[in-house]
Amino acid sequence: MRIFTALIRPKFTLYRLYQKSQTKKYAPSMLNLLKPRTLSKLVCGALCMLSLSSTAFAQRNNKAKDLGSPKILENLPTFFVDDAVFPAYLKQIYKVDATRLAVRLLNKEQRVTKQTVRVPEELVKSIYNALIAVRVSDYGAIDSIAKMYYVRTFAQPSVESIVLLFEHDDPILDPIKQRKDSTGNAGVNRIIKEHNLVMSKLSYMDEERSGLVLQSREPINIGALTHKLFMEEGIGCIDEKTPWGDGNDISIDRSKTGWEITYSVKFGNCQNQCPKSYNWKFAVSEGGEVTYLGGAGDIIPTFLATSAASKKFPDVLKK
Repeated sequence: MRIFTALIRPKFTLYRLYQKSQTKKYAPSMLNLLKPRTLSKLVCGALCMLSLSSTAFAQRNNKAKDLGSPKILENLPTFFVDDAVFPAYLKQIYKVDATRLAVRLLNKEQRVTKQTVRVPEELVKSIYNALIAVRVSDYGAIDSIAKMYYVRTFAQPSVESIVLLFEHDDPILDPIKQRKDSTGNAGVNRIIKEHNLVMSKLSYMDEERSGLVLQSREPINIGALTHKLFMEEGIGCIDEKTPWGDGNDISIDRSKTGWEITYSVKFGNCQNQCPKSYNWKFAVSEGGEVTYLGGAGDIIPTFLATSAASKKFPDVLKK
């Protein structure tokens, strides 16, 4: 989900503005609200609050939600799979996939407002080991998944980076323009340090806005980070850097005996949702044993190209 809003303090609501406008002290200044730039900020702030509330509403699909620890964290498989044959870059790619899948599972049970920026480590580890177990298994389908089609999780939700949008003359950007490694907001600096973020670059977005890109050294819950920035520092103008449409993906679900993992190659007009797909399914037991459940779906076109990432970061194990 993308949130494009402006800087606004959560407590600085339209209702309070209305109350202040009724006093002589504030009445003249309320004319400033009629300025397009100010109205834009207020509308953007309202949109941000609407986005957060709509996200929470969309996740209210059972009465047990938010009543305690998510059920997905109960009795997780704890098997370990040796990943020594994985190059360092490939371990990171699998960790990103595992974290994204973990956040998706948490989203089914908890509102983003109740989640933490750091994804529960035990959940990420359990999913990571399941993905590693499938990759090192000797089923023929693995070559198609890992090498031929390079199936990774579709980049929703974001777990690696976020863009904070500011007006070009916002004081928060002054230290960055002076090549300092901090912003002009002490609260934002605290959050950056707390969650081990890196200010990777300051980009020109358009004639009014600049984008400060924050990169996480380790995959995290970007949705929870977005909420934290808004609620604690009033920063609501944020782009979570997620792609539109649909594409190849990995999905995972808990089963009575462990995990069930589906690898999907998707194709067709994917601007909204890909109309065609081919799926490979695996079961990973609580002891780490992998069973191939078979593949089914539409015939994959011979001309279907792999992503550029497959050449830069190939899914090839050490010999």
